[in-house]
Amino acid sequence: MSVDLVLRGGMIVDVVKQRCYPGDILIKDGLIHSVGRIATTLRAAETLDVAGQYVIPGFIDPHLHIESSLLSPLEFARTAVRHGTTAVFVDPHEIANVAGRDGIELFLKQAEVAPLDIFIGVPSCVPATSFEDAGASLGLMDVEELLPHPRVYGLAEMMNFPGIIHGWGDARAKVESAYRLGKVVDGHAPGVEGRDLTLYITNGKNDDTNRIMSDHESRTGREALKKRQAGMYVAIRYGSATKDLDRILPFLAQQGIDLDGFMLCSDDLDAAELYHHGHVDRIVRRARDILVEHTGLDREQATIQAIAMATLHPARYFSRFFRHHGHAEMGEIAPGKIANLVVLDSLDSIECTTVIKRGTVVWDGNNTEWSKAPCDYGRLLHSVAVKYPPAAADFAVPYDGAGREAAVRIIGAVDGSLTTQNRVLRLPVKDGAVQADISQDAIKIAVIERHQSTGLRSVGFVSGLGMQRGAVASTVGHDSHNLIVAGVDEHAMAQAANHVIEIGGGMAVAVGGTLTALPLPIGGLMSTGSVDAVVADYRSLLAAAKLTGTTSKNIFLLLSFLALPVIPHLKITNRGLVDVDAFAPVPLLVE
Repeated sequence: MSVDLVLRGGMIVDVVKQRCYPGDILIKDGLIHSVGRIATTLRAAETLDVAGQYVIPGFIDPHLHIESSLLSPLEFARTAVRHGTTAVFVDPHEIANVAGRDGIELFLKQAEVAPLDIFIGVPSCVPATSFEDAGASLGLMDVEELLPHPRVYGLAEMMNFPGIIHGWGDARAKVESAYRLGKVVDGHAPGVEGRDLTLYITNGKNDDTNRIMSDHESRTGREALKKRQAGMYVAIRYGSATKDLDRILPFLAQQGIDLDGFMLCSDDLDAAELYHHGHVDRIVRRARDILVEHTGLDREQATIQAIAMATLHPARYFSRFFRHHGHAEMGEIAPGKIANLVVLDSLDSIECTTVIKRGTVVWDGNNTEWSKAPCDYGRLLHSVAVKYPPAAADFAVPYDGAGREAAVRIIGAVDGSLTTQNRVLRLPVKDGAVQADISQDAIKIAVIERHQSTGLRSVGFVSGLGMQRGAVASTVGHDSHNLIVAGVDEHAMAQAANHVIEIGGGMAVAVGGTLTALPLPIGGLMSTGSVDAVVADYRSLLAAAKLTGTTSKNIFLLLSFLALPVIPHLKITNRGLVDVDAFAPVPLLVE
């Protein structure tokens, strides 16, 4: 018998039986042919000696928005594979909100040449809500036309949970289309519980069939457990914007909860964290440490359990998709499974020395094999269209009252969290306009429509950024990605905003008359450059942002979620303030 590749002499990590054992792995035609001791007469095209090392299934990220890394899909894959990631299940709703199907097609094309498996979910909510203006829309017909693609795993996170619960719009029809086709439907249900959770999971039918199958928005262990008990797979988030793992996993561990059905995911991961700390491997290390601290597991047992949450569990979640297309499945080292494998020096460090995608070595510890063919980004490079470049006067907040102060709704930003506070402060009035007040940490924030040149814009106030001077601007503003600007000085706000417009999208800091920027020409969301260049430019940008006095670790990451009206409590879009709990617009001034 002949095979394509043999991994000889390693310690094999069995994530099903939670054990390690010595053995060899035979790979043929991209699949694991057999596992065990190999006869010396076997013919192999290639043999890797992995004696003294550990072989694990390749890491899987079950929920990821690549755009948040500011990298192209291919550049993200080139970086993530070095950290043992062999499959990602991606929701491209950020680029879809900017460019619609053109943005999804970009991901599908780059997935074909990536050094890891990229599977795509059809964005379910483009635009995310009716409270904002996106650059495109994906209706029921678009969803149904995209779903049959063999690289499309199903419907990406259904953020419109009120639409599912109450039967508004076409949300239920989109879910039903994916479910009937035999694909996966991801959920997004922050704080949803009780009867509403049942209605959400069952797509409004209130029966025993889970049509919406996962959730990654739990913020507490108790919420995560309730969703798992309701039959959902729960992806525990450990991204750059928020790290729910630190709250959820200790609770589950202390309660002795069976972790089957719990997965580890990034959701949003910035380039610097990916570059310096890793991808799924860094989540596994953190999960292992939590399990060691809060359970009776020793370090090796805890590591294997954490690896299972990043391999076996997400693979089981997506098995419905693989079965639909008649594909082999992944996530464990067993005959017939996809040969996505990672070789580790030790279970302690979880440092990858070799990464194998479908039987081919794509990372050998020094070099990554991938296509470096040039990419045609087409109209995605010309996505910023602002009808009237903003002037300082455009950031004024008129007030026709008689007092010297006005009661104003304030977005209370919280560093490290996607949720905000819904605050009311009394701010000074001068020359018929409400003023920022840095003594109360209340500065101005504005969102400007940048897709269709409609001229629609809104101005409000935000606390929690800690800025003392200058302004910041960005075209990364989830989910519609309009131009978002925050600052103490209206002239600096105009300067930062106009510079972002001039460079075709990206991020900028204006402080002390100096501009610092990071161009993001692909849809105003992603760079065409390498991860090294993006990390270096981003470092310079954040250093410039610190000159504003901000107290945020990453003001641009925090800023990007302040225009996201599907996560509580108070957000701002180009049409004004949105009370997410009431799912309704609210006025800036409080009578």
